[in-house]
Amino acid sequence: MTLATEISLVKTEIASSLSASLYTAKDLVYVAKAIEALANAETTTGAFETVDVSSILYVGPNADTFNTAAGLTNPVIIAQSNYNDYSQIAFKNTNSGANASTDIIAYSNNGTDSDGYIDMGITSQNFADPDFTITGKGDGYIFMVGAAGGTDQGNLVFATGDTGSQNKIIFAAGGLASDNTQMVITPDENIHIEIPTESTSPSTGALTIVGGLGVQGDVNIAGNITFGGAGTTLETSTLAVADPLIFVGNNNTTDAVDLGLIAEYGTTLASTLTNTVTNKALTSNVATLTTGTTHSLAVGDIVTVASVDATFNGTYVVKAVPTTTTFTYDKTNANVTSAAVSPAGTTSAATKRRFAGVVRDASDGVIKAFKDATTKPSSSVNFSESGLAYADMRVAAITAASATIGSVTNTEIGYLIGVTGAIQTQIDAKSPSNNPTFTGNVALPSSTAIGDIDATEIGYLNGVSSNIQTQLDAKLSSATASSTYATILQTTATPTFSSNNYTLVIGDASKILLASNSSTAGTVTIPLNSSVAFSTGTVITITQTGSGQLTLTPTGGVTINSFQSQTKLSGQFASAQLIKTGTDTWLAVGNLTV
Repeated sequence: MTLATEISLVKTEIASSLSASLYTAKDLVYVAKAIEALANAETTTGAFETVDVSSILYVGPNADTFNTAAGLTNPVIIAQSNYNDYSQIAFKNTNSGANASTDIIAYSNNGTDSDGYIDMGITSQNFADPDFTITGKGDGYIFMVGAAGGTDQGNLVFATGDTGSQNKIIFAAGGLASDNTQMVITPDENIHIEIPTESTSPSTGALTIVGGLGVQGDVNIAGNITFGGAGTTLETSTLAVADPLIFVGNNNTTDAVDLGLIAEYGTTLASTLTNTVTNKALTSNVATLTTGTTHSLAVGDIVTVASVDATFNGTYVVKAVPTTTTFTYDKTNANVTSAAVSPAGTTSAATKRRFAGVVRDASDGVIKAFKDATTKPSSSVNFSESGLAYADMRVAAITAASATIGSVTNTEIGYLIGVTGAIQTQIDAKSPSNNPTFTGNVALPSSTAIGDIDATEIGYLNGVSSNIQTQLDAKLSSATASSTYATILQTTATPTFSSNNYTLVIGDASKILLASNSSTAGTVTIPLNSSVAFSTGTVITITQTGSGQLTLTPTGGVTINSFQSQTKLSGQFASAQLIKTGTDTWLAVGNLTV
């Protein structure tokens, strides 16, 4: 039966049913059956210009029974077929133009042709629409566009239910066979990507990411990790390495960078620094705050900012201190124009960030342990930085070919060779070299020297029968003899005249002065006792050895007593003696003249 015949019969049935003055249930059944007959037409010849279906459109045999059995909610079109092959709802746009595509589009209640829809389609073989450059020729796509106004979420959701045995989402590319599966999302288990592409650079491998990657869980990697390009920093809260060696400086063919391990820590400030915040600004991911008074902060201090706003609040490390009332810190955010903070915010700093580590210093090749570095080292450690100090180390044993400890040199440390016990204990068990105390008898070798006393001098002790000092004390002292008795043996001295004068000195006592001022007359002056304190009874002999006549002259306050006040020596080789008889009184005797 042709479609035209079926349409004719439907029209007859509808006309007959609608011609009645009253509509019975039977009439409505006829209408429904007529529409069903139209849906079940055996041929597809013919065309509809416009079809209005005000209820459910059933397509295929017994489609209505599917609706009843499935209990569908508000269906509009229900189709059903029974083929041992794929069954399809086919739609094709035969135009091959640059803007052509075939689309099935669903709209939200407030959707329009430009927004509020989801679109599944395929582009034409010549597609090149400049408004949709994300798709190319013959590309299939799913677009989700939220309704204008910003109230729609606009998400594109791929999801499976929980009633299946697996409920996975499977992604495949390059074919429809199972071995073309390349990513599988297994509910509550994992996202599995399996593509046998080796990673030899940041842009190769089964998964490449341009941008950051955040992971809030464990990461297990069977292969190697290679850092390249500009990003070479690995930050982690904990690190456990199974490999027995940690290797740094890979492919480092020069000796221009320090190599080692660096640790970051916080240490307490001498006092908590608090202040107010009166101004804020943020440029190129660097925040600048202005404080109400001098903040006393330093680079590396850990400061907590509060009551400024959500962008600036938090705990940060001071990056720089441009002035006594401004400081900066790193903050990734859009720029913020400089603005006053009202009411004022607050800052508080109780700790400072510092760095410690063990590195090989490239400048001298020495491995160094350090602490309290303010600047975070990158390729080298600034060992001359203010505040940096060498760290203490505690080890069980040290083996070294050479060592210097403080001011103790390697040579001095070498003196420890052969020591078998505690040095101080051994020293304490010995007698001191200065004033040693011996207990019992001391046996000396046949030849012994003690300090500057040689063996011969020690031998002089042979025959001493009693305490030497006691015997010496019983003898007349040299001081007593010189003051009580005349000097037995006098020594000579040759004084030097200055400006035709010579003044007696304490060393002239009891001496014979062979005085000469050559052929020029000169004087020999006797000083006051307050200047040169000769002992009373001192005798000084003066002989004129030159042709220039010498005169004995008293300093003011000194008296010279002589026969007829004679104080001049009579001539060459004449002699006189000066004898001190009182504090400033002398007696002159000898070859004298007026």
